[in-house]
Amino acid sequence: MKRANGQGTIAKLSGNRRKPYAVKITTGWTEKGTQKYKYLSYHKNLKEAQRALNDYNRDPYTLTNLTLNDLWDMWFPLQSDKADGTQMNYKAAWNHLEPLRDIKIIDIDRVILQDFYDKLHSTINVSKNIKKTLQPMIEYAVKRGFLPLAALNLHQVIDLSDEPLTRTVDREIIDKNTLNTLWRMKDDETAKIILVLVYTGLRYSELYNLTPENCFDDHINIVKAKTKAGVRAVPLSDKVKSILPIAPVPQYQTFKDHFHIVLPSHNIHDTRHTFITMLTEAGVDDRIIKTIVGHSTKDITSTYTHITLEVMLEAVNKI
Repeated sequence: MKRANGQGTIAKLSGNRRKPYAVKITTGWTEKGTQKYKYLSYHKNLKEAQRALNDYNRDPYTLTNLTLNDLWDMWFPLQSDKADGTQMNYKAAWNHLEPLRDIKIIDIDRVILQDFYDKLHSTINVSKNIKKTLQPMIEYAVKRGFLPLAALNLHQVIDLSDEPLTRTVDREIIDKNTLNTLWRMKDDETAKIILVLVYTGLRYSELYNLTPENCFDDHINIVKAKTKAGVRAVPLSDKVKSILPIAPVPQYQTFKDHFHIVLPSHNIHDTRHTFITMLTEAGVDDRIIKTIVGHSTKDITSTYTHITLEVMLEAVNKI
């Protein structure tokens, strides 16, 4: 006798029982997606059980006990088919959502969510990434019957435009003196990874997800990306080859903490910006630069121009 999701079920138990009708509700989900139940009460007949369940469901959604952390544990494993970069964005957003993790999802209303964003003190891009993670979690909860349909509109009344959020991230190149310092630190694993990022232009997610079968003597292959241009061969300059191999790349948040110890006034994306800037200053053709870093171009000549690995290797060895 199933009702709508989230409103419980009446089950008739087998055997000769004095109260064979049981009222049960869903309390969670296993990793395989099957329901976990909790029995609320037992009754002599169906009518009595229905009355008990109706009483329970007068305000059904306020009885949802799932926390945001519970919801994440159910939702995130289902995202395994998403691109690696997308999954990394979800994890980055989840790190920021720590203040909300132990709150019941039914209690996360407009006031709580607005207060969370106001206290975030981060860039608008970070806030948007959190929204892009939290919204599909909410949609999943609605589909499962854990939240009412109205929860889908929660972000529509949230203001992300407070001053701390509207500032843009300034991209700064890592200057030559700092690079020289990093080279003197090249036996340090964090410094070594930074140098690899600076002299390849790789995104951190690309380096993190790199597998041995896609690594070669003079280049690496990026075989999975959000865009067609992102799937590419990345040349390895002589400078990069001089510090290879590197230790296994840590998860983003761990590396970010180590990165800021070494370069407290920079962010990780500055390594990619530095690479592009150095190539530009070395006089490398813009089409070659875009090919190396995986940027698309609307230049019609690029459609008919094949940039060879040899050409790319020559370019990166200029810096």
